[in-house]
Amino acid sequence: MPRSVREQLILDVAGRVFARAGYHAGSMEEIAALADVSKPMLYAYFGSKEGLYVAYIDRTGRQLLERLVGAADPSQPPRLRLRRRIEEFLAFVDEHQDGWKVLFREMAASGPLVREVAALRTRIVEAVGDMLHSLLSGAHADAIAHAIVGAGESLANWWLEHPEVSRSDLADWYDGMVQATVWAAIRRGS
Repeated sequence: MPRSVREQLILDVAGRVFARAGYHAGSMEEIAALADVSKPMLYAYFGSKEGLYVAYIDRTGRQLLERLVGAADPSQPPRLRLRRRIEEFLAFVDEHQDGWKVLFREMAASGPLVREVAALRTRIVEAVGDMLHSLLSGAHADAIAHAIVGAGESLANWWLEHPEVSRSDLADWYDGMVQATVWAAIRRGS
């Protein structure tokens, strides 16, 4: 198997283990066994457990950001671009539940990757803020972007505990809340 393919397989397995057990309790032995590789191979590929974790967070974060940025055509009206990004965010959470759990755990913790995950979150907030700047003033657009991203994080975590709620329904609820917030800010004359 080519190294690039094996690395992705190892990262997939590591994500499942880290999502279930967390960074500290997730063991390299278990990851190696589930990925059907030797423990020395894990260390040869990633250097350390932290290196594996960093690689997983980096890959997952890049995938999320790429999907959010690529979800909407810049020529579309802001309302439609925001809806597309909401749908893409929820699709990512649904399709990559392990990745979301690991990313969010790092967003809410003071673990080894706090700076890296904070930088990812900042880029996501900036992407949302860029859309809002055509509708709201600078500081107000930035504040609303942070609120939208924070609400999305919280809502995604709630949804993982309530799988009976459809992605479509959740997208409608989230979009309604976001639209109400943005349009209320516009009416107040930000």
